[in-house]
This record gives sequence, C-alpha cells and structure tokens, in this order.
Amino acid sequence: MKRGLVVLDHDEIPESEWTSRVGTLQNRLAEDGIDIALVYGDVYRSDDIGYLTNLCIYWNEGVVAVPAEGEPSFLTKLSPRVHTWMRRTSKVSDLHSGRAFGPLVAGLLDGRERGVAGLVDAALWPAALVTELTGALPGWELRPLGGLVREQRLRPSPNETALIRDATALLDEALRRAVAPGLAPADRVSVVERTLRGGGYTEVLVDTTSAQDGAVSVDVTGQYRHNWLRAARTVADPGGASPAAGLEAGLEAAIGAVAAGTAESALGHAALSALPAFPDGTEAEVRWIDQADLSTGGDYRPPGEDVRLEQGSVGAVAIELILPGGGRAVVADTVLVGPRSAERLTGSKEPRS
Repeated sequence: MKRGLVVLDHDEIPESEWTSRVGTLQNRLAEDGIDIALVYGDVYRSDDIGYLTNLCIYWNEGVVAVPAEGEPSFLTKLSPRVHTWMRRTSKVSDLHSGRAFGPLVAGLLDGRERGVAGLVDAALWPAALVTELTGALPGWELRPLGGLVREQRLRPSPNETALIRDATALLDEALRRAVAPGLAPADRVSVVERTLRGGGYTEVLVDTTSAQDGAVSVDVTGQYRHNWLRAARTVADPGGASPAAGLEAGLEAAIGAVAAGTAESALGHAALSALPAFPDGTEAEVRWIDQADLSTGGDYRPPGEDVRLEQGSVGAVAIELILPGGGRAVVADTVLVGPRSAERLTGSKEPRS
C-alpha cells in the first residue's frame, strides 16, 4: 500500500514544470479534437494522476478531468473532509466528492456544449465505470485514448532525474542490508521496508526467493515521489555450482549494451552471451522495463513488442532465471539511457553514507 509523506516542493519540481505537464496534454487534446480528458487512477495505478497534480491516492480511486482549455478538476469518492489536505499538497484546487463517478462527471460537464470526452489509457479502465459514464453522459462521445500521460512520463525531466538519483543511495543501502547472510525472508522484507519507507519512498514492493541450491534473491521496486526504481540482487555461494552465481556478469553485459536506439532484444543477446551455461530446464529472461511501467512490472506493455530505448529514458534492466525443480534468481539495476551508453543509477559497489 502507499503511505508516507506527500511532498510538494517547488525546489524539486518548479511551478513552470507542473504547468507544462498539463499544457502538453492540453495541446494534444486540442490537436485530436478532444474537449476534455478523463484520467482514472486507484491505489494500484495512480502515477498519471500524481504526475499531473501531485495527488497521492493512498486509498479509494479518483479521476482527473483535464479540459482542452482551463484548469483540471479532481473527482473522488472520498469525503470532502480531505479536500483541505488535497489542496495543500497538490496542484489542483477544484475538487468534487460523491458516491459515484457518473454523477460527478455529469455535474462537472453540466452546462457545457456536448462534445468529446476522452478516456486516457482506456484499456485499463474498469469496464463497469466506462458503462456508468456512458449512461451518465448522453449526447457526449466517449472516445478511448491511449496512454497520453504515460507517454509524457517516459522520459523524466532533469528535475525528475535528479530525484531518481537522490533515491538510488537508499535503494542500494536497503539491498546491501537485505542480502546479508542468515536473515529469514520476513527479515529481509522488513529491512527493505524500514530503510526505504523511512527515507521517503511512498510505495515499496519486495520479493524474496530462495532456490534449492541456497541462492537467495531480493527484488525491490519502489516509488520515490512519482518516479519508480528497481534493483535486485542474488547471493550465491561463489564456490558452488548455483546457476545464479554468474548473473552479475550477464547484467553487466546487458547494461553495457544500453544506448539510445538499442532494441531490448539486443540487451538479451549481450546478457546471454556473457552468462554461463545453465542446467537443462532453466528458463532465462532479460527485460527492459521503463520506469513509467515499473509500477505494473511492465505487464501492460503490448506483448511481443521489441522496444527501442530512447535517450533520456530511465528504466530497469533485469535478468531472471526460473530454475529447474523450483526457485527463482534475479538481478536488476536502474539506468539512464545516454546517446552511446548508460549511466548506472543503482548498483553502487560500496555502501554510501
């Protein structure tokens, strides 16, 4: 679950950048003939809303309505008693609460000339909510849209990249502690949670696994402000025969292949050429997941798409083994894509103070 301090600091993200985020979306709406865009979010997937408004949906769900001209509005099923807090910590001041989104959207649009309402990332909206809005907006065209806001988030601004860099030291430290020998799985999770939550991470997802050969993996995906990072480590006996023992070499090779314009498949070829031979039945996967998709593990990306990395994008390079007889081993780091190489953001070899 999300919890922690919501920060609205104009030294981190200046007012002009908040204005530009909404303005870029509004320009796109005007070009496409959309009168108002509706952006849905809930506790599991609310990064688009956070990116536009700095609102953090700790619980429940909400919709940001962005007209092609004018100020955005936020619609929520939460009580109006949270409005004061939301106004203080967000970039939206027009707030509406109610029991259902259909009447809320209808009330917001009452008096406007009927036109086109676009559902941003429509494929991810709850079907029941789409049906509800269709019934509540007679005369309006509800037009499915792609991930317009997510597309804006694919390349973090210099200010966002600076925040991501700030968050990497904590993640490195959390993993260094979590892979210490002798810890129970619950203790490894606890170490990561305490370190990252205490340092301001809003969301922390931790997966720990132990293979039959004794290799231990700790895989962490975390949200700092409205950006995501991922790093994972696997500890195996260096003198043993664990397939996990050579994963770091594969990760180094994959990151070494990162550059603007490189296809994701090229990272896989580089990694697999550096990895040792695996026992029969081992499954190996090499992935690039952009930080804008890390909250969902990249699961909503079109299947089979061989992504080409964009300069300035931030994402995780990950190698995962599914071992014969059970067990999983994974290594991952977050990197910034440069024109000819990558800046490795996580993966410090030395503890940082």
